[in-house]
Amino acid sequence: MIFARAAIRSRSLVRPNVSRSAYHFENKNGDHLPFDVKNRKALAAKMVGLFGLGYALPFVASAWQLSKSQ
Repeated sequence: MIFARAAIRSRSLVRPNVSRSAYHFENKNGDHLPFDVKNRKALAAKMVGLFGLGYALPFVASAWQLSKSQ
């Protein structure tokens, strides 16, 4: 019992070692993204292309498979 109290006391006195990252990033809007958000028209075109291709791909693939079987 005495040893348990001593262990609890010693843990509470020791600060946890918080490791900081070696990298420093500025806190600016858009710096954390892997693409440029300043040119809105180019961003919109890229997003429409990416999401449009992702949405259309299963339909195109199924149409192609159906046309192969006929």
